[in-house]
Amino acid sequence: MKEKPRLMLIDGHAMAYRAYFATPPLTAPNGEPSNATFGFASMLLKVIAEFRPDYVIATFDSGRTFRHEEYPEYKATRAKMPDDLRVQVERIQSLTETMGIPVKTLEGFEADDLLGTLSHLASEKGLETLIVTGDSDTLQLVTESVQVVMPRRTMSDTRLYDMAAVREQYGLDPRQLIEYKALMGDTSDNIPGVRGVGEKTARRLIGQYGSVDGVYAHLDEIKEARYRTALEKGHEDALLSRHLVTIVCDLDVDLSLEDARWGVFDRVQLMDMLRELGFHSLLDRLPTDAVTPGEQLSLFATPASTTSDEPRVFGDYTIVDTPALLEKLVSRLREVDLIGLDTETTGVEHMLCRLVGISIATGQGEAWYVPVGHVAATGEAQLALDSVTHALGPFLADPAKGKVLHNAKFDLIVLERHGMPVRGLCDDTMLAAWLLSPTGRGISLREQAFQRLSIEMTDTSELIGRGRTQTTMDKVSINAVGMYACADADMTLRLDSVLHTELDERQQGALYADVEVPLVPVLKDMEMHGVLVDVPYLKEMSRSVGQQIAELERGIHALAGHPFNLNSPKQLGEVLFQELNLPVVRRTKSGPSTDAAVLDQLKDAHPIVAQLLEFRGLDKLRGTYIDTLPRLVNPHTGRVHTSFHQTGTSTGRLSSSDPNLQNIPVRDEMGRHVRRAFVAPPGHQLLGCDYSQVELRLLAHVSEDPEMIAAFERGEDVHATTAAAIYNLPLSEVGYEQRSLAKAINFGLMYGMSSFGLASRTNLTPEQAAEFIKAYFSRFAGVRKYLDETIALARRQGYVETIMGRRRYFPELAQRSVNPAVRNAAERAAVNMPIQGSAADILKVAMIRLYRELRSGKLDAHMILQVHDELVLEVADDDVDEARALLVETMSHAVDLRVPLQVEVSIGRNWMEMKQL
Repeated sequence: MKEKPRLMLIDGHAMAYRAYFATPPLTAPNGEPSNATFGFASMLLKVIAEFRPDYVIATFDSGRTFRHEEYPEYKATRAKMPDDLRVQVERIQSLTETMGIPVKTLEGFEADDLLGTLSHLASEKGLETLIVTGDSDTLQLVTESVQVVMPRRTMSDTRLYDMAAVREQYGLDPRQLIEYKALMGDTSDNIPGVRGVGEKTARRLIGQYGSVDGVYAHLDEIKEARYRTALEKGHEDALLSRHLVTIVCDLDVDLSLEDARWGVFDRVQLMDMLRELGFHSLLDRLPTDAVTPGEQLSLFATPASTTSDEPRVFGDYTIVDTPALLEKLVSRLREVDLIGLDTETTGVEHMLCRLVGISIATGQGEAWYVPVGHVAATGEAQLALDSVTHALGPFLADPAKGKVLHNAKFDLIVLERHGMPVRGLCDDTMLAAWLLSPTGRGISLREQAFQRLSIEMTDTSELIGRGRTQTTMDKVSINAVGMYACADADMTLRLDSVLHTELDERQQGALYADVEVPLVPVLKDMEMHGVLVDVPYLKEMSRSVGQQIAELERGIHALAGHPFNLNSPKQLGEVLFQELNLPVVRRTKSGPSTDAAVLDQLKDAHPIVAQLLEFRGLDKLRGTYIDTLPRLVNPHTGRVHTSFHQTGTSTGRLSSSDPNLQNIPVRDEMGRHVRRAFVAPPGHQLLGCDYSQVELRLLAHVSEDPEMIAAFERGEDVHATTAAAIYNLPLSEVGYEQRSLAKAINFGLMYGMSSFGLASRTNLTPEQAAEFIKAYFSRFAGVRKYLDETIALARRQGYVETIMGRRRYFPELAQRSVNPAVRNAAERAAVNMPIQGSAADILKVAMIRLYRELRSGKLDAHMILQVHDELVLEVADDDVDEARALLVETMSHAVDLRVPLQVEVSIGRNWMEMKQL
C-alpha cells in the first residue's frame, strides 16, 4: 500500500537537453525539428507509467539568474543552446501543458531553484517527491522524502537515487555535495572552486571535516602543503562557489496540488498534437482515462531495474535447436506471406564473416532463432548448416514469400554465401528510415525501435562487450543470442507497417518501392562479384612512392634546417610559424593550425609548404590505397569487394568504403595511377559509361530556362555557350580562359556560390565576379528564378525535392533565430540538392534497368564499380559491342527530361587507361 501522495517534479531544461543529445535528429511532418520533443515526451510517459505519481509539475529556466548578476562568469564557458533545440523548448512546454502538467518558471531563478522550493513545500505537506532530471546538482535535494531519478546511457535507462544511493556513489550525504562542489568547482557551470583541489581531494576533505567551514577550521591539520596553500589562497572562491551551487529552497511560490493532479487533460487535443508532430508510436502509451495512482509500485521501494544482463524479450521467441522445432518453423512459414529476417554473424565483413544464426519473425511478437555456427557450450544444441539450408533454403528463395530486413544487403550476401540465396525482398526498414531522415543518423534498428515503437532493445555490446574485451557472437550463449536475434527480426517486422505509413504520408512510397528497394540486389551482386586488382603493380607503386616520400622528407628537413616529425602538428607548427615566421592563418585549441586548407593558403609564402602538400598527398595515397588495396583482397575470391552504401549521403548519391572509391584522386597523376590497379581479368575488358554534364542538363530541366534548353538541344558545349552569353561574343570566338570562367559560374551557381566565392576560385575581384554573375542571370533568367523559388520553397515547407520526389529537410530555414552562416549554408544546400539528388535518382534507375537486362545471362557482363556519375562493367571481349549498345541505350533513356541525356563510353584493360569510344 502506498503511504503518502506522490509528487513528480520534472527538470524541464535538463531533460530537454538530455533528450536532444540522446535522440537522433527527427523532423516533424511540418518540417520542424522534433528529436528533443520526442525524447522528452517519451521519457515523461515512461517515468509516469513506472512511478505512478499523483501530481506532476515541470520547471524550466527563465534566462539570466541572480547567479549571473553576482558572478558574471557563471556558465560563461557553456556552448550556446543549439538553434534547433531552442525552437523545440517552446514546443516541449506546450506539449507538457497539453498533457495537463503545469509548467513553472520564475524570473531570476533556475529550474533547480523551483525544484528545491517545490520539493521542500511538498515535504511540509507530507508528500513523497520524485525529481526527474539529468543534472547531478539536484542530488543535494535528496532527503528521506525526496528522491531523484536520472537517465544513464539512454533516455529509457534510469537510476533512482535515495540517500543510500548518494552515499554509495559519492561517499557523502546529499547536503554535503554542496560543500564538495564548493571545493572542487564545476567546469560545466564555470564555478571556480579552489584551484588545485580536485575531485578526490574535495571528497576526502569533506568526508573528513564535514563541510567547507570544517575544512578551514582544521586547515592546520592538512599535511599536504600544496593543498593547504591552495585552500588558503582559494578561501573566497570556496565561499563564492558554495553560494553558487546551493539550490534555493525558499522561493515565494505556491504548491497548488489540485492544478498538478496527473491525468486531467484533453485526450483528443493531446492526440492531435502528437499526430501533428508525427509521434504515432506515443499514442498507444497514453492513459485511456484519468490516471488512478496505482499500488503496484511503491516509490520508496526498490523499482524494477531498467537494465538486465539478459537480452530483453518482447514476444513469443523460440530457439530452433531440434529437427522437430525446425519442422515446426517450416510449417509456420507455409502459413505466412511476409516475414522479418535477420542474421547473426562473427563480424561485419560481409564477404568473410561466418553465419552464426538466422532469426525469422513470422508475426509481430512471434519469432524464431536457428543457431548454426555457435561455439556451443555444454548442454547447448544447434542444428547443422546443411539441414537448415535444406529446410529453409526453398522458402528463402521463393519470390512469392515476402521478406523484410534491416540493412538487407548485408544479410542477403551472408545468406547467399552460405548456400541460401534470398528472393522476394519486399522492404528494407533501414532504407525506409533513411528516406524519412536523409541525414542518415538514427537509422539503426535499435534507434528506430525506440523512436517509432518506444521499445528499448538490447544493445549489441551487452552481449559481446566493448574494446579489448569484446568477443564475437558465436562465443555467446545460444539462448542470449537467440532472444536478441528474435527481437531484431520481430522489431523489423513491426517497423515495416509503421514506416510504410510514414513513407506514404510524405509521398516517398514510390521512390522507396521503385528505386531504393530494387537497387539492393543490384548492389549485392556488384559487391559479391568484386573487382580484380593488380597486386604486383601496387607493390611496385608502393616502392616508388616510398622513394618519392623519402626524397620529399629529406628536402623538407633541409629547408627547415633540421629533421623533425612531419606528421606531428606541434613540431610542424614550430617549424612553420616560429622558425620560418610564416603567418598564422588559423588557431586551434592546441596552437596554430597546419591543416591542408591552411597550407594551401601558404603555398606561395615559402618553398617548404608546396613540398609539405606533396608529401601529405603521397603519404595519404600510399596509406589509403596503394598499401591498403592488397590487404583488402579476399583470400577466397582474389578480388576486392567494396561496400556500396545507399544511406551514406543526404542527396541520395551512393558512397563506398573498403575502399572508398569516391575519394581516389583523379586530377593528379599519382591518383590516376591508383586506378591503373583496377583491372579486367584475361579475356575481359572494363567498359565505362559516364553521364555528360548531367547536373547542367538537370539545371536546364528544373529551371526550364529556354536559352539553356536550346543550347543542349543544339548539342552545343554549354560552358562555351555560357561564356558567349556573359562576354557577349559569337560562340566561335570563345577562348579557353573564357570557357573556364563560364564553367566555374555554371557549377558554382548550382552550389549557391556568391560573387566572393567566384572571386576566390578565379582571378576576378569580387566586383568583377558580381558583374559576371549579373550578366549570367541576365541571359539565363530561368536559372535565377529557379534559385530564388527553390530557396523560398525550402523556407516555406522545410524541404526540397528531386525530380523523383526524394526529399531533404532543412528545418533551419524555418527558424528565424538561426545563425546567418548556418542559414546561408542551408540555402546553398537547398539549391543544389534537387540537382545532385536527381542525378543520383537517374543513375539508380539506369542501374536497376541494366541489372534486369544483364540477369538474362545472354552477356558475360557484370556491373562492378559506381563512382559519381560513372558506371563500370566487366565484360567479356566477345560481348563488348552488345554490352556497349545496351549500356548507352539504358543510361541515355533512364528518364525523360526537357533536354537529352548524353553518355560517354570508354573501354580498356584497366580503369586508368580506358579510351573513349
